[in-house]
Amino acid sequence: MSKEENKKLIKLYQEYRQRKILKEDVLQFSRDFMPEMIYRTTKLEGEPVTRQMVSLLFK
Repeated sequence: MSKEENKKLIKLYQEYRQRKILKEDVLQFSRDFMPEMIYRTTKLEGEPVTRQMVSLLFK
């Protein structure tokens, strides 16, 4: 591999790693936030639900 190809490869790999980190952050946010949204929505609808029941859906 030439130096130019090596630089391109390193740059592409760094971009890949950055995208992967961003996707993990979004997924973690979703896992943290969604149970509370589901709990509050079902409570508003009048369904008997507990936070523990909803948290079990995301484990």
